[in-house]
Parts: sequence; C-alpha cells; structure tokens
Amino acid sequence: MITRPTENWRQLGTHPGSLLERVDQALLTFETELATLDITSDQAIMATVEHVVVALNQIEGTDDHGFDTIDREELCEYIDHALTHTGIDVKALARRQGIDPAALTDQWRDW
Repeated sequence: MITRPTENWRQLGTHPGSLLERVDQALLTFETELATLDITSDQAIMATVEHVVVALNQIEGTDDHGFDTIDREELCEYIDHALTHTGIDVKALARRQGIDPAALTDQWRDW
C-alpha cells in the first residue's frame, strides 16, 4: 500500500500521538475496505470514500488539533492514490459522478 500521511506527520512531530493513532485506524479501515471492494461498482467505491471521510470528520478537531491545509491536501492525495493503487481510475470515476477528481471527498468532508 502507499505511504500514509501519518508517517510524515509522525516524523515531523506535528501532531499528537493520540490523533495519529486515530487517523491510522481510519486509514487502516479504508485500506481493508479497498482490499475487498468491487471496483466495478461506483456506488461501492463512493461508499468506501464516504466511510473514510466521515471517520476523518470525527477525528478532526480532537486533541485541540485540527487538520491544516497541508494535512487536508495530504489526506485527499492519499485517498486518491489508494484508490488508484487498487485499480480505480479516479478521473473516470469522477467524470461518471459529474465532479472534478479533486472534489471526490467534498460532499462529505468537514475538514
């Protein structure tokens, strides 16, 4: 699998350990869902994206620490790369959804 943003955050010491643990758990759950995902089903793919985004929404702002602009970009990039690594053409998926590929998480994202 691809490198999680939390690995970089951990090295930089920019986030509390408890936040890193919760983000890692959300990303691990996402990776697990991707491993069994029917990649021919846009509905299943979008539901998996929704699950990770909602999980990250619940983490955002805990420990008096929110995701900054760079964190948000890294999380969205990670989601995109994880989908691509699974064999999903993110641009084609976004086209079929009528959205820009960069907006894949926007309908659920609070961070």
